[in-house]
Amino acid sequence: MKKDAGNRFHRRGFAIFLICSAILLCIGLIMLNENLSSTSIIAGRFGNPIEGTITWHTPIFGSIILLGMALLWRFDKPSLPKMDLQGKRAFIFDKIADSLKDDDFKRRGNHFFKRNGAIGYCLNIQNDKWNNREIIRFTLTVGIYTDSFWLEHYDSKHTRIVPSFPKEYDCAIRERIGNLLPVHTDKWYCITSNTDVMKLWEEIEHDLEEYVIPFFDKYNTKSDVVPNQCIYKVRNNEIDIK
Repeated sequence: MKKDAGNRFHRRGFAIFLICSAILLCIGLIMLNENLSSTSIIAGRFGNPIEGTITWHTPIFGSIILLGMALLWRFDKPSLPKMDLQGKRAFIFDKIADSLKDDDFKRRGNHFFKRNGAIGYCLNIQNDKWNNREIIRFTLTVGIYTDSFWLEHYDSKHTRIVPSFPKEYDCAIRERIGNLLPVHTDKWYCITSNTDVMKLWEEIEHDLEEYVIPFFDKYNTKSDVVPNQCIYKVRNNEIDIK
């Protein structure tokens, strides 16, 4: 899954600073251990060239500077405007949408869909019906969709016209995010007046990357593994979508 662009840029910047700092530190330690120095000629535009000697102090000092910059980069998080409950909800939902959009999902309201050949992946942000002015709770539901399954089970009028944007409830396989976790317990995300939206988003992003996307990846026409006989049936050593 493609991660959130802003977070990805932030992590890469931090890694680059650390790598450069480590390289300079290694150079400095080698120069110190081997008692080496580097002599360079600095050409002056309006004067005579000046000979300068670089000792082990220079790369180690540069390493310390880069390490400090890396730490500042790591912990420097952009400040967010003050938001009420609905503002926090919109912020989180938009972060989910942006993250899924990076992985080619399309959005309609709180529904997301991505087609992968003969199958499709659905995700829905399900709000708790008991939400109020003090707390907003929601969970994620996911599903695996196939045209043939929908036509067989949901095409009651026999139109043979499949939905252009299937929803999670149109799917052959449906799961809540809690069922994908190692503990297999129902999970709801909560937003209150005290919620740190960035920490909440980091939790949701982790669940998307570690559980939701791998769940989708199990179901594809190129897989050597038949994950569920409700979706796949092996006939003559070929995988047919059913």
